[in-house]
Amino acid sequence: MTVTVITIDGPSGSGKGTLARRLADRLSYQLLDSGALYRLTALAASKHGVDLSDAEAVAAVARSLDVCFTRDGDVFLEGEPVGPELRSRFGG
Repeated sequence: MTVTVITIDGPSGSGKGTLARRLADRLSYQLLDSGALYRLTALAASKHGVDLSDAEAVAAVARSLDVCFTRDGDVFLEGEPVGPELRSRFGG
């Protein structure tokens, strides 16, 4: 199976996310919000009592993330919706 991947790079606040969402919609592609993965890792680590200054422990959390992004923009962590919390508590 071949998967086409498009990446968009640029400074914070430059509209990368807006462009990515519009492009994904236009091309009927799935969108992976990679910035959300960092916030999800921090959220999961803090929910499990992991010290965020412990790089190895945080990396272990990242390797085992149970996350789901839906086509309509919802984000689930361990089966629970976390979109609003993810955006407000952890930036974005």
